[in-house]
Amino acid sequence: MIKASTPPKPKLPVITMSSLGENGRFGNQLFQYAFLKIYAKRYGLRVQTPEWIGASLFGHRDNPIRKKLPKAYENHIPDKEVLLTARKPLVTNVDFWGYFQFHTRYYAPYKEYFRYLYTPVPQVQERVEKGIKELRAIGKTLVGLHIRRGDYLLRQNHEVYGKLHFPAPCEWYKKWLEAIWGTLVKPVLFIASDEPDTVLSHFSEYKPIRSRELFTAYSEEDFYLDHYILSHCDRLAISNSTFSFTASMLNSTATVFVRPDLEAQRLVAYDPWNSPVNPWLHLIGF
Repeated sequence: MIKASTPPKPKLPVITMSSLGENGRFGNQLFQYAFLKIYAKRYGLRVQTPEWIGASLFGHRDNPIRKKLPKAYENHIPDKEVLLTARKPLVTNVDFWGYFQFHTRYYAPYKEYFRYLYTPVPQVQERVEKGIKELRAIGKTLVGLHIRRGDYLLRQNHEVYGKLHFPAPCEWYKKWLEAIWGTLVKPVLFIASDEPDTVLSHFSEYKPIRSRELFTAYSEEDFYLDHYILSHCDRLAISNSTFSFTASMLNSTATVFVRPDLEAQRLVAYDPWNSPVNPWLHLIGF
């Protein structure tokens, strides 16, 4: 008697993001990949991605993209946040394109999964933890600042991007430090910046420390050291950048988070898991 063979199970729908790793820097990529994985997790879909830095840092080895799929542009989807709230997937078998920097209340139900996605692989974890231990040996309360300059300075006079990517003055950070420093137990200041030689001199009285002083082998690719330390500070002041915003989302230690506010002209408190990522993102259609 010949047994009937069991028909193969139909393959689950797939989603891809062929632009991952090329459409924006590190912070943008973390939002893009988190959206892709959360969307797939919520609706039971397969994920295919190109090579990106998440493989070496976090061990992500998704299947490669098998074929070109129709584009699904984020800014073409009305009420795009429904992507993570609908009972059924809004679209499948598509190649997503966008930044997916939703108000973080939409990511909040997946907080633990988001953080799990960005747990470094053991060899990376071992290295970055050495920096944290050195900082903790210097002081008890770790205060972190992220001050972005570089490309932000080039855009500051642009009608739209000047608001989206404005370079907050060092004075805003100094006023915040002056208000809290005396209340902290053995504080130590860590500063991450793309222009440290220009920025650190403004904070000389606080004896700031940067990554280059914590690691003997330092290269330009080691921006992740800055990101990891920011995600472990006890007090955190970020720039209006997804680099430090995502670090704050991964930070389970800090009790205070502040960021620049263009209208208030100072640093203001925010909740990493219940805030707009960039209040002015709508200016460019997102």
